[in-house]
Amino acid sequence: MKKLSRISALALALALASPLVAAWLPLGGTGLFAQLAPDYRAAWFASFRQLSITLAATLAFASAITIGLGYLSIYSRAGGKAIAGLLEAVESVPSILIALFCYAPVSGYLARHAAASSSMVSLMVFIFAATLTTLPEAVRGISIPLGELYYRKYSLSFRSYGFRKGRILDILMRSREMRDALKRTCSLILLKTLVLDCSFGFIIQLGFGSYGTPAHASPGALIAAHRDALFQGGQPLLFWLPAIPLATISLALLIMLGDKKGYAE
Repeated sequence: MKKLSRISALALALALASPLVAAWLPLGGTGLFAQLAPDYRAAWFASFRQLSITLAATLAFASAITIGLGYLSIYSRAGGKAIAGLLEAVESVPSILIALFCYAPVSGYLARHAAASSSMVSLMVFIFAATLTTLPEAVRGISIPLGELYYRKYSLSFRSYGFRKGRILDILMRSREMRDALKRTCSLILLKTLVLDCSFGFIIQLGFGSYGTPAHASPGALIAAHRDALFQGGQPLLFWLPAIPLATISLALLIMLGDKKGYAE
């Protein structure tokens, strides 16, 4: 029964996250999109495609670094303290400021180069910033349960059989507890990246006003560009078409986060 409930939750999460897949399908001239201007349709698909790329790339980089740092934090006490101090310093800075600081060195390049080139650079810079902002909580999500397994449960028993610390940690990282911790950590990385992407896009678009769009395509920027659609005489669909999918994707990630008991079975 618990397995069935878990499968149902996964199916619901995938259905709620389906706008990320729909953005890659040829739907531009069908349904609600047929009523919209071609420029808006192109912007909607571009923003959600870039969001999906951002989420996938950030997850790949952040999860790999998280596993490495989580492993190192237990393997070496001195390394663990250094990592904790560095991540605490990163976490003390608001994520939106980290993104802005990362963009500062390349702002001149983005302003002087063609849209295709500046968009690619902008995407790489944002992925770096998103990875950096997700690391503190993600590393805790791995290092804390790994430390509990190593120090409280299995260290003495493994050592009695002659296992070295590195071998013990390798075994523990493959355990069910750590697989569940990694799933929750990946969901957390995706959720924090989604929030940062939309917040950053919204703020940058506000800065552009009516003079253009930022190099970083984002559903948040699309919402900001059409926020007046809710006013009298506007077309509310232009606002809700990116806003509702963002809400469903966020809900899907919250479902995947779950609780420890629900996903440990």
